[in-house]
Amino acid sequence: DGFQLQEDGRLQMLLLGQDTAATIRTIARVDTAFTLRSFDFSLDPGTGPITVKGTLDRPAQAGGTYRLALAIDSGGATRVETRELREAPVLSLNLSRLLANGGLVPGTKHMRTVLDPATLQSAAMTVTVGDRGVVRANETMIPAFRVETEFRGLKTTSWVTDTGDVVREESPLGLMTIRESP
Repeated sequence: DGFQLQEDGRLQMLLLGQDTAATIRTIARVDTAFTLRSFDFSLDPGTGPITVKGTLDRPAQAGGTYRLALAIDSGGATRVETRELREAPVLSLNLSRLLANGGLVPGTKHMRTVLDPATLQSAAMTVTVGDRGVVRANETMIPAFRVETEFRGLKTTSWVTDTGDVVREESPLGLMTIRESP
């Protein structure tokens, strides 16, 4: 009745003069239309993990609000809160799948409310689907759509396949992510 999407990352940083590895894990559970149901997020900068678990309850009636229940664990203490939302939020992890599920059409613009689980802040994101072309990921040429997003003033360019796989992404800070085989 849905899917589980998972993303793991590791950042090597110089923190207070020491080389430190921070690990990030995001798991999103979505329905068959890739709408968010729940998520688990953890960030461990090497000083102890911070975890956030969220569960989204659908409105009881049309036009009602979504309820997002959050449990934030940091330093051994857990804080619980609930937020009322007008629409189901999107995580960056399920955004490309959600777009592909609706059909990527060049020239279309979408507005989505994106939740950043690291900061627990939501903001509007503008998504513009560009032309379909061929992009190089490692030594493979893959057909993909150019997708430009603007989130809190930052513009990112991604190349997304028909099935929602992000094969390449360029951030405004000059970072580039390219899909690799395991």
